[in-house]
Amino acid sequence: MKKAIYIFSAALLLLSSCSKKGAELLRGSYSFKTGGSIELAGNLYETKLDTVRIDTTLRTIRILGIPITDTVLTYVTKEDTVSVRDTVVMRRIVTESGQMHVLKKDGDSLIVTLNITGGDPVVIPARSSGSSVTLGRIRRFVPVYGPSDVVFSYHDLELSGSGTRYDNMIVFDLEYTGDYSDRGFDGVVRSSRVKCIATENE
Repeated sequence: MKKAIYIFSAALLLLSSCSKKGAELLRGSYSFKTGGSIELAGNLYETKLDTVRIDTTLRTIRILGIPITDTVLTYVTKEDTVSVRDTVVMRRIVTESGQMHVLKKDGDSLIVTLNITGGDPVVIPARSSGSSVTLGRIRRFVPVYGPSDVVFSYHDLELSGSGTRYDNMIVFDLEYTGDYSDRGFDGVVRSSRVKCIATENE
């Protein structure tokens, strides 16, 4: 009799856990890590030729290590300038990690908090649907590497995205948008390839 009660209770517990969805399925404490890159489109500032390496054979130049072919080369001396337009570059974002908490607000509304190791806390409104979560749009300072992937700087960008829970993990696709200016480059974020993997804490 006791064995039958135990089996019945275990079955109820399993059925209950499997029936979780939406906010109930997603809420909890997680360890997370982000990484990826953003693509930028814009213009390099007009630059003195003595700061530029010129390849007179290929008629290309390099500014900040970026090969440029769409240029106007009208110079006589090093004091003249070169104009560059419609430049597309890639920048790698700095990997971030820490603790994530997914909190149920009401109905299918959630609050996602990120306690980033060595960084500022981030609070994101979100909505759940089944095993998926959609992040609301917020602004935050994002650390992005420069051309050398050694030195980084912070940029005020908009963050949004979505994620899906698989087993004990939530896999997010994050999207950054906004204006971007850094070390002679002035443009906008055209696209982003940024992932966040959140694993539920035991």
